[in-house]
Amino acid sequence: MTEGTVVDRPAGQAARHRALESVARTRAVGPHFFGNFVGISGRGAVGGRASLSLDVEPGDRPGGRISATALATVADLTMSAAIRNRLGPQNRLGTITLAVHHLEPDVRGPLCTDAVAQRVELDEERGFARCDVRDPAGTLVAAVEGWFTAMPLPSGQRLGPVPWELPEDTPVPPVDEAGLEPAERAAVEACTAAGERAAAAGTSVVDELLAATWSSPADGVVRGVLGVGGEHANRGGHVQGGVLYGFAALAAGRLVGAGMHLAEGHLQFLRPAAGTAVVGEARLLRQGRRTAFAEVRLLDGDELVVTGSFTFQRVPGRG
Repeated sequence: MTEGTVVDRPAGQAARHRALESVARTRAVGPHFFGNFVGISGRGAVGGRASLSLDVEPGDRPGGRISATALATVADLTMSAAIRNRLGPQNRLGTITLAVHHLEPDVRGPLCTDAVAQRVELDEERGFARCDVRDPAGTLVAAVEGWFTAMPLPSGQRLGPVPWELPEDTPVPPVDEAGLEPAERAAVEACTAAGERAAAAGTSVVDELLAATWSSPADGVVRGVLGVGGEHANRGGHVQGGVLYGFAALAAGRLVGAGMHLAEGHLQFLRPAAGTAVVGEARLLRQGRRTAFAEVRLLDGDELVVTGSFTFQRVPGRG
């Protein structure tokens, strides 16, 4: 999919095209619709080291925008692949912590990642990894690290290999829209609508896929509700970690002043989010002239699933 970036299509049509490709890849090689839609591909990990690539957004040419959501997703999956290579392919890994250092205010793709499993505890079935993310010029645009642990498989599910553990020539038959399952059709329609919203507002298609209903910021607090669908799920049916990171970052970003860019995000994943909606609550801790700080809580119903903190910095030459 990343070799054939869609160009010269209206945004909604380009997003729909990418979504249909994502359905086809999810059926044929996995791992989940969201990872395929943001444009992640790669080769198998070796010796606890993994490298993946991230395409530009649907409809963009090389040099197009990359959202913090997509960047966090590819880094998360690359680190998971590096640790899974050491623990064994039978393991389903869950993210425990994720720390993303955003080093550039404007990230352009496609991106490539390089992750190394720094510590793997075989008896405890957990590991720690670091990941560098670079743009086409080789500039380090993000440095990421996280802890991961093996998780039990959902009841009745058997998880196979992820795409980068399969032969590169694994066939991916195209899908016919008439043959889409209801969940697949809902995901395709959600992506099409996200593309249309992005075109109208000049925003990120990926972030528009996380469009939530927001309250107006009041007393340094904002609250949003994200309706969850199959387009947000991981292989186990829970909300993908990169989606949760992106939603939390978007919540925090609604509170900071103009001319600020996301500099760091630190998330702790307390339990999986498996409901039909995730509620985000962000609180501004401090708004300075050059730096702002916010904390975020994500809830699945009444259960706290994620806590985190974000740092924003003034973009040089702006504000």
